[in-house]
Amino acid sequence: MATESNKPQDERKNAILQAAFTLFGQVGYARASMKDIAARAGVAQGLIGYHFGSKETLLVEVVREWMINRGMREAFAGLDLQASPQDILQQGLRHVSEFRKANPEWFTLLISLWSESVNNEKLAAELLDIYKEMRAGILLVIDRLELPLAQDEKQNLAALIQAVFDGLTLQSPLSLTEQPLSYEQVAQGIGWMLGGIRSTAEGSNASSQTRPNNASNKGD
Repeated sequence: MATESNKPQDERKNAILQAAFTLFGQVGYARASMKDIAARAGVAQGLIGYHFGSKETLLVEVVREWMINRGMREAFAGLDLQASPQDILQQGLRHVSEFRKANPEWFTLLISLWSESVNNEKLAAELLDIYKEMRAGILLVIDRLELPLAQDEKQNLAALIQAVFDGLTLQSPLSLTEQPLSYEQVAQGIGWMLGGIRSTAEGSNASSQTRPNNASNKGD
C-alpha cells in the first residue's frame, strides 16, 4: 500500500474520498471510523481533517463526488445531443442504471446521508444543495424534450424523475420484488409518463378550441 509521503496531495485527497465511499457503503457512516478510513486510504488520520474538516463534511463531499461529479457530469458527457429528445432521456436513464449497478455501495451511502441529515440542519442543507444540482441537470434534459409544460411543471417533473431513481436505489438491494426493474422497464415507465403529459396537453388544447364554437352555436 502506498504511504502518505509518496502520494501527491490531490491523489491523497482522492484516496480519502474513495476509502470513505467504500467504508461508508460497506458498514455505514456511523460505524466507519476516521482511523479506518485513513488506514484504507494510506494516509495519516490528520490529513482527513486537513482536507475535509470533519467526518460529516467528508460524507457530504463523498456524496457530491459520486452523485454530481461522477454521476451527472459523466452522464452529460456521454449524451448524444444530436439524438431525438426521447433517445437523449433514454441515454441518461441507461447511465444512471449502469452507474448504480456498478456502485452497490451507493445504497448504504444514501441511507447514511438521509438518516444523518434528519437531526442535523447543516447536513440537511448540504443534501438539499446536492439535490438542487441534480435537479438542474435533469431539467437540462427535460428542456430538450419540448414538453408542453410551464417551467414550474418541468421542475415538478424533474423532482418526480429524481424520486424514481432514489426509489429504485432503495429497492434494489432489498429484493422487494421478484425481479428488480430493468433499465428497459424504467424507460418504458418514464415513456408512459411523458406520453400522458403530451396527451393531456393535446386534450386541453382540443377542449379550448371547441368551447367558443359551442358557445356560438347556443347563441344561434
